[in-house]
Amino acid sequence: MQMSFQPCTRARRAGVLLACANLSLLLFPASLHCDPYASTWASGQRSSLRLIAAGGGPPQSAYRAGIEVRLDPGALTYWRMPGDAGVPPVFSFEGSANAADVGVSYPAPTRIDEDGTEAFGYRDQVIFPIRITPKDATRPVLLVLNASYAVCSRICLPAKAETKLTLLPAPEAGTGTASPDATAIAAAEAAVPLRLTPEQRDAKVAITRNETAPMPTWLLSPRGGVVQDVFAEAPQGWYFETRKSGRPDDFLIVEVKKPRTDSRAPVPVTLTLKNEQQSYEFAVDLDAASVP
Repeated sequence: MQMSFQPCTRARRAGVLLACANLSLLLFPASLHCDPYASTWASGQRSSLRLIAAGGGPPQSAYRAGIEVRLDPGALTYWRMPGDAGVPPVFSFEGSANAADVGVSYPAPTRIDEDGTEAFGYRDQVIFPIRITPKDATRPVLLVLNASYAVCSRICLPAKAETKLTLLPAPEAGTGTASPDATAIAAAEAAVPLRLTPEQRDAKVAITRNETAPMPTWLLSPRGGVVQDVFAEAPQGWYFETRKSGRPDDFLIVEVKKPRTDSRAPVPVTLTLKNEQQSYEFAVDLDAASVP
């Protein structure tokens, strides 16, 4: 019995290794990588990047995945709105197969002092969640990523990385096995701000104009709860600074840059409220353009 068990075990191991090698050569001919839930690491300036999948994908739902970026110790990379200076990341999925839609989300950033300027971004590591809707849910999706981003330490350097990952459909909806990165992807998804409707926004915060301030200024006051930080995104040519006010939990929104325009229409601004439990984002119109 003992003698028959050992050859069977060796044969089974050999079969698994052969299957792994064949899959690796088919999907990633340049490496011996064999992880159905993660791509190979692609090296960039002071960083590395890969695609990871949560598993348990279609046939009836979108795939959940992520772009994982690891940075050298102390280095940072930027949010979609980088702050006073910096470059937001650009993710292209051109060349992907059987992908009808690919949506990238951005976890709430951290405000970072960068030699006297304010940067909005991430240090050390970040996962950008992705949702992929296949054209044909019964067929695999080949996800091809070309990423351009900046990595800053003492100096800022542009980084580029390319990688790809094949997403396999589960036999039945919800029956696919979870990957080792499923928990990390879920945590990154939880860090993405929840989009609020105007009614939900007004229930959470009050935004009032400070008519006596020397520059166009608004006061944001939470209606209960704690707000750790506030970030403002505005159309091209506009820049709104956000900072703590002299009152606990309140923030100031100050217009510090505007384009040359004759328009007197309110400016559509997206505000992100960061909180440890749940971050939020919402649209608000600020009448900065009506001020001379």
